[in-house]
Amino acid sequence: MLSSLVAPLPRQALYWAMAAGVLVLSAGCSPATPPAKPEAIRPALVVPVRDAGASSLQLVGEIRAAQRAELAFAVGGRVQSVLVEPGDTVQRGQVLAQLDEQPLRAQRATAAGEVARAKAQAGELALRAERVRQAHQAGATGVGEWTAVQAELAAAEAALKAAQAQESTAQWSLDQAQLRAPFSGVVGVRHLEAGQTAGPGAPVLNIDGTGRELVLTAPAALSLKVGQAVTLTPAQADLQSAQALPSRVLRVASRQDAGGTVRVTLAAPANAMVGSTWAIHIPTAVGNTTSTAAPTGVLVPLRAVVPSAQAGQGHVLRLAQDGKTTERVDVTLGSPQGDWVHVAQGLASTDRVVLAGATHLPHGTAIQPVAPHGSQP
Repeated sequence: MLSSLVAPLPRQALYWAMAAGVLVLSAGCSPATPPAKPEAIRPALVVPVRDAGASSLQLVGEIRAAQRAELAFAVGGRVQSVLVEPGDTVQRGQVLAQLDEQPLRAQRATAAGEVARAKAQAGELALRAERVRQAHQAGATGVGEWTAVQAELAAAEAALKAAQAQESTAQWSLDQAQLRAPFSGVVGVRHLEAGQTAGPGAPVLNIDGTGRELVLTAPAALSLKVGQAVTLTPAQADLQSAQALPSRVLRVASRQDAGGTVRVTLAAPANAMVGSTWAIHIPTAVGNTTSTAAPTGVLVPLRAVVPSAQAGQGHVLRLAQDGKTTERVDVTLGSPQGDWVHVAQGLASTDRVVLAGATHLPHGTAIQPVAPHGSQP
């Protein structure tokens, strides 16, 4: 009996061994696991840092009209007509818009009638006062009657002056029903249309004069002076090939902003479009320096810096040596220079940094470097 139970065991063991072999073979013949998808490469704006000892500094400003006026009616009323469109060229004294004059003419007619009535009343009282005066001198009237008629005459004359003032005001209001150009220029914006009601002082039109100025914010340490010469170039991508133009400083604000910057106004081409941006190149040697030695380190765009909780500290994403991935570099921030900030250590003058998006791109991200305006970095 015992031998009958033991004998089949080798065959059963062989069966299970063969089954295990089949499983191994079937597993070997199954399809391979698909490989992981490669990480997507993200395009990113990359710019080179600047040598802090560079001989010039570039700042960007906006073209504005040297003379600008926001026009409004001095009196309220219904706008009868607007005679110009945005972009129209106008001459000084030209009628630009018109109020409905009918209510204003009615006010003037009422005031003129009041003047006529007050003038007639004052005339009658003047004649009466003359008669009473003569009678008083002859002793035919008492002092009380003469004093009373004098008071009535004074009140009538005061009423006449008030009526005349009302008439003058009504005539002035009628004269203000026409809105005229204070100087020659170009219509910028139109705020109202015919049929709408304009309140006193409510903007109706904007007029830009023919002159143009370039307004920008510059570090106060540059100590720019009125009359100083600079070089002006268009900042737009489609105008980069335009010829550089000479310019000069017109005004420098006396008060500094919180960031140690000042508002500077420079001469600009007369045909420059209002709102266009232009870059200027200023020698850094004009600034006040405490040492004759050139500053060390580099300049990094402010947009490329991710500030930390500690003042004066932050980090940037530098393009690695392979030119395809990013690496985080902690930096200590120095003084700003326009849209750039000084970094004393951590970066070399040959490095390139991610201009924007450093907050969202982790260390080691694969990127496709793209320079501003579509040029290759």
